[in-house]
Amino acid sequence: MNSKLSRRQFGQLAIAGTVVSGLSYLTNKALAQTPSLNPSLNNIIGISSSSIITTDKTVIPEVNTTELDSTTPNNVSTNIKPVGLVLQSLTTGNSQVLVNSTPLAEPNEILSGFTSLSDGTLVVAITPVTTSRRLATPTRITFLGTPIKTLIVSGLKQNQQLGSLLGTNDGRLIGLVGKKNGTPPILLVDINLQTGEISSINKVKFPNDERVSNLAECPDGKLYTSLVGFDGDTTLVQLDSNQKKPIRLAQLKVDGKEWNNGLQSLVCSATGQLLAFGAMRYETPNAVYSVDKNSGNMTRLQDFDVAQITVARG
Repeated sequence: MNSKLSRRQFGQLAIAGTVVSGLSYLTNKALAQTPSLNPSLNNIIGISSSSIITTDKTVIPEVNTTELDSTTPNNVSTNIKPVGLVLQSLTTGNSQVLVNSTPLAEPNEILSGFTSLSDGTLVVAITPVTTSRRLATPTRITFLGTPIKTLIVSGLKQNQQLGSLLGTNDGRLIGLVGKKNGTPPILLVDINLQTGEISSINKVKFPNDERVSNLAECPDGKLYTSLVGFDGDTTLVQLDSNQKKPIRLAQLKVDGKEWNNGLQSLVCSATGQLLAFGAMRYETPNAVYSVDKNSGNMTRLQDFDVAQITVARG
């Protein structure tokens, strides 16, 4: 049975400025007690967003739950509805709403990355849609703990976006940086977990005629991503520190048809199974697929109506 909040409860949480993380509930109890018939799907968590509606004007931002630059205004305009984040377990359907009196995201922003660190902390990248310097809020990474902590990302150019976050097996946080419209050049970057500063990893050179999205690392340490062509054709590649170019493995396909829409997420399960998440063009909802690394064949495992997924750890 899904865990739901009534509108009244939701409003009370927002007014009180309470952070409802429920992370231990989702990642430990719900997932551990109700294993999937397919072991590869255990510990999969999805994230999506939902508008917070409240008419209460007494909400006071909790400045002690973030580490935003002091020059950045944290007040929310009264005509903008802040956005709450919703975490959901794939195996149980249980969901938890993350509510904070300082909005985690706003309507003009997107969730551009979602991952779990090696210690189990969930992290999201929140990116403004606008490229206007006057209107844009800073790109930031938010650690979904208790309390929630946010760091502004430094080192990005005005037209760049940070996305495809990955918490590596050795405890780092890496990501992909490209233009806000998703086009090259694409850079693989390290993200400082204490300051939010990014630094380029120059070992891999991505092609300039394909988009690059999603990062996944399997338990054996092998790193994967996907290259997306002009028509949405998607190729699975491996990143090897000893190779300057990505190693092309296979073009992704389902039932003999070429995958034509890129991916929302790419993750590797604790069992070493590579999992793709997304939907073919003009199809809904998103679903989780197992991926054969050698052939590129994708097998649909389960629908999951969220924006991005990650594997819970810790």
